[in-house]
Amino acid sequence: MTNKFVDNVLPTIQIKDDFLTQKELKILKSNIDKITYSPMVNSYGTYGFRHYFKKLDNEWLFKKIKKQFFPNINLEVANSSYHLRNNTKKVLAHKDEANYNFLLYLNGKELIYNGTGFYTKNSLHTYIGFVENRALFFDGKNNMHTDLQALGESSFRHTINIFYNYGK
Repeated sequence: MTNKFVDNVLPTIQIKDDFLTQKELKILKSNIDKITYSPMVNSYGTYGFRHYFKKLDNEWLFKKIKKQFFPNINLEVANSSYHLRNNTKKVLAHKDEANYNFLLYLNGKELIYNGTGFYTKNSLHTYIGFVENRALFFDGKNNMHTDLQALGESSFRHTINIFYNYGK
């Protein structure tokens, strides 16, 4: 499903450094070692780990995301999770099933290849390096993207991923 009004209003990729206050970042980072992760597996094998959480668990975070990235548009949460990833084997370019993706870099080495890449006409075009507390909001359904870890020096990285679909 597409929504031409929303697609024409929201930028393709938005980036916000220092998205959270230090207190808010500390709250989210404190969960990293307390939660249980499940493997993320595809045809290439295990490429990371995830822990789903519900909107009710962190209502303040969802309000902050909406206020920053889509204040006047009704998007609904499809799912939200912590991710732990160290995909050093293969570039996993993909499009998401959900319309939009919020990605928050929580913990990891601040390196280009710990970040996210975006494609233009099947060619990796844009590199966004990993910086702690950097938030990305992008059209994941129409933009081919990948983590960059298989392309160079990287480390384990913790992120929060929240997927959104058009609201009713």
